[in-house]
Amino acid sequence: MTDSVEGIRWKIEEIDNAILDLINKRMNIALDMGHQKVDKAMPVRDMRVEEQVRNRYLARAREVGISDEAAIELSSLLVRESVEAQARLPRPMRPRKVLVVGGGGAMGQWMCRFFASRGHEVKVFDDLPGGAFKNVKLEAGVKEADVIAVSSHISATAEMLRRIFKLRPKGLVFDIASVKSPIVDVLKEGADQGLLVCSIHPMFGPSASFIFARNLIVCNCGSDIAVNKFMPLLNGTGANVIEMPVEDHDKMISVVLGMSHALNLAFFGALKESGFTHEELRKVSSTTFERQMNISASVARESPNLYYEIQHLNPHNREMLEKLIDALREVQQAGSDEDRSHMIRLMQEGRKYFEVKH
Repeated sequence: MTDSVEGIRWKIEEIDNAILDLINKRMNIALDMGHQKVDKAMPVRDMRVEEQVRNRYLARAREVGISDEAAIELSSLLVRESVEAQARLPRPMRPRKVLVVGGGGAMGQWMCRFFASRGHEVKVFDDLPGGAFKNVKLEAGVKEADVIAVSSHISATAEMLRRIFKLRPKGLVFDIASVKSPIVDVLKEGADQGLLVCSIHPMFGPSASFIFARNLIVCNCGSDIAVNKFMPLLNGTGANVIEMPVEDHDKMISVVLGMSHALNLAFFGALKESGFTHEELRKVSSTTFERQMNISASVARESPNLYYEIQHLNPHNREMLEKLIDALREVQQAGSDEDRSHMIRLMQEGRKYFEVKH
């Protein structure tokens, strides 16, 4: 019996190795395609083709008795690996001189690495060490820069932008602040003065190795030329770029960041008061609880100063948190009612909200 089991395991190992060899072969072909995309200046991603791959996997999986979930997960994994490999291929573009203001911080260092990896000459202005990148005085850096990226604390960004604008930069200027309300007036003043100003919000942190399939918001502050100059900096990355007026940013972010951060802070705050350690709770956790606890644990390790500023400086957060509190109260009431119709209605409304609208 043991020999039989070991023999089967050996066969499975052989198949696993063959699968990995095929994946390697697929990756090499994808890289060949990537070089052709570079030569022809084609974008890395083609959503129509990605959808075709997904549907092909689903159809074949159903023929051989593999679940839809496994087929979707496998196709997504392979597409992501292929596109990330293609996105790493250098694309010929005019090297630019880039100044990263705040280049010693975590996100500033990410910006430095990103631009350097794309062949640009990167310098930093920061009181903190710039790592491998030369630290320069602000006036000298602004004077020679083609691109100026401001990666300061949200509360310090407006003043830094004013300092830069006084130097009359010839290059593109953008910030990466998570909240725009404190800097909207400054940004629009810069654009009104004829400066090339836009505002960016990467919806990911400094741990991101690549920006394939990650969201990046580009806010128009009144200079269409600035937005048009920023876009080519992302060529070939496979990022999901969402453009919007800078005035619209914070209301949406009050939901995406303000509410989600608050929910996770409240969640681990309630866990702390539950009387159980997280180790005890993990031993009996459900799938949903495990996921939620992992997200909250990740949030607990983030920068308290950044989370404070995201909550404190976005004027739309108070309204959004009131909606969250009201929703929690309604859940509490629905669970207390003797009649289950209230809970059923809540669940039905949730399903309707998440329905895919064609």
